[in-house]
Parts: sequence; structure tokens; C-alpha cells
Amino acid sequence: MAQSIHCRYQKEIDDDMYFTYVSLEEMFSIYSSLSQLFSCPFHNWILRLDELKFKLFWEYTERILTLEFNRFTVRGGEMSNKSLAKLMDKIPENASFVIDSDISLDYSHAKALKFRSVEYEEARWLKLENLFSIRNSFISKFWKTNFDCSDVNKFLNYWSDCDKDMMEELTITLKEGTQIDEQELIKNLIVIYHNTDGYTRIFIKPRNMGNRKYVVAELRFREEEKEIKFLTWDPFTQGGLYEYLVLKLVHKKRECEEKIRILRAAERWKFQLELEELERKLAALNRTFVI
Repeated sequence: MAQSIHCRYQKEIDDDMYFTYVSLEEMFSIYSSLSQLFSCPFHNWILRLDELKFKLFWEYTERILTLEFNRFTVRGGEMSNKSLAKLMDKIPENASFVIDSDISLDYSHAKALKFRSVEYEEARWLKLENLFSIRNSFISKFWKTNFDCSDVNKFLNYWSDCDKDMMEELTITLKEGTQIDEQELIKNLIVIYHNTDGYTRIFIKPRNMGNRKYVVAELRFREEEKEIKFLTWDPFTQGGLYEYLVLKLVHKKRECEEKIRILRAAERWKFQLELEELERKLAALNRTFVI
């Protein structure tokens, strides 16, 4: 086996091993032997659609599906709706699914965002309702979309009202020609924010805590770019407790202000006292954020 690998071995770049052409059987023989020699906690299979004949692509795919793997990646070329649907039906939902190939703008599939993590280079086929359907995802990345700031705001408000965890990380590149409008992004949301290293960092706590762990979210972006990153944490195990405590006070303050606004003058006094106490606590706690 070692002699076989040595004869096929061509070069190594950035820790990747490159071989001259090997047959399908030889490839999986090498994989099997290496798996016995080394313990690897993460397996990512990458198939180049622009370099494999269609029949061979499916032969590789069928063989990979008999193995344990963490991520399945397709790069290059273009996937027809029928082929992509067939692939999605076969890949297990607990795997990460990455498509760097072109996808038709009329594509749709019920399983498209059901994987543990997903990444689509071409994601202009996605609709806002697709984002609403995400649950318990680790990472979702969409590099070309038709979403604008209004869409992102609708998503954020949906996340805030949802009673279940949706994702830990979401990356969206806004549609071509879109300029980031911070006020449009945070409309109808209670937020705290600050700027650091050229990034605007906006923190949000959901209105509906529901049955959720990830109850602190950060919206991060640069105004001159089109990429928006949305990150969520469990503040009691992953950090973000300070942000959570500040946000909790801000939410209580806004609720108190609303009660003062709608009540008659004779009923406002106790809420006015509560508001003064909340403002005192916020002034003592908050040393970082613009509120």
C-alpha cells in the first residue's frame, strides 16, 4: 500500500496531498488504508463536477454514501434541478452540505436547509420563507442572494419571535447593488451596539425566549461591504452573558416606558419609579454599548 501511494504521489500544497489519476477502486482502496493508519475526526468529500464525467460523479457519490462522513462538497460546473434534488434526497441531514456549483434560479427542495450546515455559492433561488424554516442549524452560508436589508430585517424579527432555536451562524451576501442600511436592518427591534475594528456589531435578545438556548445574537457587518453575519450564543455556556444582562435590562426599560406611555397619569407613578431604578442599574452595568 505504501509503495502504491508513493508511486501515485505527486505533490503537497497547504497540507493537501495530490495524486496522479487513480481509478475509482484505487481511490477507495487508498482511503480505506489511510483510515486504518490515521484517526481522522472529520471527513470532507469534495467532488469536482467540472472535472468528473456525470456517470463517474454518481459512482463516487454512491460509494461515499456507504461511508461515514461529516461534509459533502460539490464544486464547479452546474447542477440541474433533477440532479441536485436526487443528491439532496441521498445526503444524510446530519452532514454538512456544500454546493459551489451553479444552481437554477427556479430551484426548490424541502430538504435544502435541513442539513446540519449548508453552504450555497448560488443562492438567489432562496426565498425569505426558506430562511424562516431553518431549525437547529449549525452554520448556513449564502454567497449570492436576492435578499436586501428589508428581507434581513424581516428575518431578524421572525427569529426574535420564534420559540425554537434556528441556527448558530448565518452568513448572507446581499443582492447586487444593495447598500447596507443600518436603520432598516434593526427596524422594530430592541438592540445595543458598538463599533470595533471597522465592524458594526449589533446585539439582540429575542422577544420570545421560548424553548431556546441561543438567546444572544450578534449582527456584524461593514457598511462598505454586502456581507452580513448573524451569530447566536447560549450566554450561560458560550459567553455573551454581559451582553445578555444589558439587553435584559434594556428590554425591561422599554416595557416600562411603554406602560408609562399608555397609562393614565394617576397610574404611572409606580412605573416611573421602576424606570428610574432600571436606568440606574443600566448606568452601573453598561460601559460598552450605545443603547
